[in-house]
Amino acid sequence: MATDMTPRFDQLRCADQDRELVAQVLNNAYAEGRLTFDEHADRIATAYDAKTFGDLDVLTADLLPRDPHVAAQPATPAPAAQRLDSVAIPGAYTGANAILSTQKSGSISTVAGDLTLNSWLGEVRLDLVGATFASRHTTVHVGVLMGEVKIRVPEGVEVNTSQITNVMAETKVDGVAPHPDGIVLTLVGTVIMGEVTVLGPRIAKQRKYEKFAQ
Repeated sequence: MATDMTPRFDQLRCADQDRELVAQVLNNAYAEGRLTFDEHADRIATAYDAKTFGDLDVLTADLLPRDPHVAAQPATPAPAAQRLDSVAIPGAYTGANAILSTQKSGSISTVAGDLTLNSWLGEVRLDLVGATFASRHTTVHVGVLMGEVKIRVPEGVEVNTSQITNVMAETKVDGVAPHPDGIVLTLVGTVIMGEVTVLGPRIAKQRKYEKFAQ
């Protein structure tokens, strides 16, 4: 008798993008008070160690509705700055993870309309100067645990940090020079015992802005 060797879905190997999506769900759940500090920290660590979809599924089983139609239809429409671009651009920068490490973006040609920056006991540096934005409304999902996220923006970019939850942490915006019809950069997420800094071209310490990418 033939044996079905097709692996179950929960046995399939997951990718970095899958781990990032789960991390964002956990960040949002913590910000909403559905996870305690210890639960969030434990699940985040497990998410980045996950090998299969089964490993990831158990981390959000008590957070996501079982009916996929419920998850796909929020009670109220999300603001334009929070929606994903309708068209994905191949090769666009979508984010980085720094776990006990430092991640520098280097020179970026195109920035996706929705990206994720996670820093766990590490540092992420994102340089947006000279980059092309895929969407005028760009959302940066931030998850920081005892780490740092630093972003350099060019002139004309407006930065909104009202959707960041700080827990014994700090979010700073310095020297930005927004234009009425310029890019709107919205930061969303949770910062726990860490720091998020956004630097613009009008910062008092110009050398700090100029040397950012080094």
